[in-house]
Amino acid sequence: MFGFGKGRLEGLPDGIPRRVGDCLVDRLRPRDLIQVARLEAESFPEPLSFRALLRLWLMPVTHYIVIRKKRKVIAYIGFQMFGPAAHTISMCIHPDHRRRGLGKLIQQTADGIAKGLGAYWFTGEVRVSNTAQIKMLEGLGWETVGVCPNFFKNGETAVVMWNRLCK
Repeated sequence: MFGFGKGRLEGLPDGIPRRVGDCLVDRLRPRDLIQVARLEAESFPEPLSFRALLRLWLMPVTHYIVIRKKRKVIAYIGFQMFGPAAHTISMCIHPDHRRRGLGKLIQQTADGIAKGLGAYWFTGEVRVSNTAQIKMLEGLGWETVGVCPNFFKNGETAVVMWNRLCK
């Protein structure tokens, strides 16, 4: 158990924690939050603060998965459950570890957990400039369902995507 009420996922047959090569796919632990906040700040023009991440993580509908190499968080995804839908908060791969399949691994892990929690589909918004993530999600069966102009604070358009989990 890892405190803060997050032990509720313990015992689910979701396959985590698990080792993949020299990495560990696991649930976010309190000690990971500062690393996730740093990754947010290094990777996004509008990063979530440590305080915002903590507030989200403490919500019962929120789930964070990390990939660690030794003790370093090299990837994470956060999502929330809303009835039959899972919605991505954010996903990030450390710049030194991109293009190695970690995005696919962490998304597929999140898909499995969401499905186990009763989700029928997964949704999210991706910056139109993030063609690598759009392509990766399309490779996993995600579809573009629309766009939201000026979705992000800097005015960038979001591509709205979704994936049916129960096919």
